[in-house]
Amino acid sequence: MKLSAILFSIFAIAILTSCDGRSGYLDDGQQTTVAMLTVGEWLMSYADYGDGFEETYDNETQIYRFERTGKGWFANGSFTDDSKKENVSYFQWTFTTENFAVIYMAGHVVEGYWLIEKLTTNELWVQWTQQDPVIYPNQDKNIFKFKARKVIKQ
Repeated sequence: MKLSAILFSIFAIAILTSCDGRSGYLDDGQQTTVAMLTVGEWLMSYADYGDGFEETYDNETQIYRFERTGKGWFANGSFTDDSKKENVSYFQWTFTTENFAVIYMAGHVVEGYWLIEKLTTNELWVQWTQQDPVIYPNQDKNIFKFKARKVIKQ
């Protein structure tokens, strides 16, 4: 009996010491990033497609919406008309880095990686690439800047 209690204790200690801490939880920085990214719609205000081709958007634009569920949508829309959303396409998204600096999106129209350069409650600046920018840093990229439009859930 005493031997089985000792073996059980050793087994329990081995199991408990092998745990790396919490898993499946987000730290404060990750929570903040998710909260800012999913607070509303992101309207493209600027695009640099490389080779000197730049565009500024102040009326018609592209809109992205990220949900906390890992789903999202993309549409053509307007800065001035909140209800205008045409050609809506859906995608799945996830972070590919532990610090939540890279987003991968996959969908019918939207596919690629966003390296986040700036994220606040009002602005999102990203570098779009076809392959993971952490693994392939020297690839062609587009620069996009977005302004937030808050969505009020009813």
